[in-house]
Amino acid sequence: MPKSYKKYTIDIKVGDKIQVGRFRNVTTMVKNITIDEHGQPIIHTNKGKKKLFTCRIHKLTPGTKTPKQILLEVKNRKKT
Repeated sequence: MPKSYKKYTIDIKVGDKIQVGRFRNVTTMVKNITIDEHGQPIIHTNKGKKKLFTCRIHKLTPGTKTPKQILLEVKNRKKT
């Protein structure tokens, strides 16, 4: 029986903001989009080259919060 796959369409343009880094908390801007030798999309940002699917797309993240805001919410939840 064949596996069921979902289809995702991602609209990324030059000038969009994405979040990169170990914890995906550094916001960068897309400067260029190219294809590498294996046919995979590469995003050129002001922080360097990144593979497309190793970042968080800022505009697709609902209610994006800073790390400080997240820590304050967790701290407030523990108090109550």
